[in-house]
Amino acid sequence: MADTGLARTSQAADDDTHRARHRRAWYFQVLVVAAAVAFGVLAVVAYSVPYFAFDLALTRAIQSIQAPWFGLLLDKVSWIGFPPQSNAIFGLVILALFLVGLRLEALATAFAAVGSAALWFALAPVVQRPRPSPDLVQVSQGIAYGSFPSGHALNLTAIFGFLVYLAYVHIRPGWLRRLAMTLLALPILTIGLARVYAGAHWPSDVLGGYLLGLLWLALTIHLYRWVRQRFARRHSAVPTGRST
Repeated sequence: MADTGLARTSQAADDDTHRARHRRAWYFQVLVVAAAVAFGVLAVVAYSVPYFAFDLALTRAIQSIQAPWFGLLLDKVSWIGFPPQSNAIFGLVILALFLVGLRLEALATAFAAVGSAALWFALAPVVQRPRPSPDLVQVSQGIAYGSFPSGHALNLTAIFGFLVYLAYVHIRPGWLRRLAMTLLALPILTIGLARVYAGAHWPSDVLGGYLLGLLWLALTIHLYRWVRQRFARRHSAVPTGRST
């Protein structure tokens, strides 16, 4: 009787775990669909509208912050996303993952980096949204390419977002994992502010970059988990070679 009770308790726990996973997967799918719809609508509007009223007001409010440390910090954050340093930084991260034996993780990080960059090069010329004008806001550096979506927000969301995911998966729960995830998330959280402060993008450009970056991040994580599970099944199916 005791064994039966324990078996029922274990089965109930397994069922609860399965339902929780199914619920999280459903929430994730809803989030992906909502992000895709929001990005599509924003891209269509950005094609015909150079900027929104809230873009101008919010940009001027952010640029009104004149603290030297604030501008210096945001300038360094933007610096990360420009080549050649961006290529060197992300290349070193991919190489480090490969050298410590995380080869699939290195490949997935490269997929996040290359794919997000390719998306920007493909979409920015199509939308052709003009960059913020020096007549309207402060512009620290003139850039000829299209303004929508923000390439910095797109790239850093996809790349650092995947690194946050890897930290969650591969580091044991505790302060070290929380610290790693927080540090890796900081570039994502600050890059949008940095690009608006520099006058390189409107806030709606940054929002578009975040949305598209989340979509590419979701695809990267999905493919990574799919390949990892296939390798795990293939490894478990390999015979030991012993006979009885």
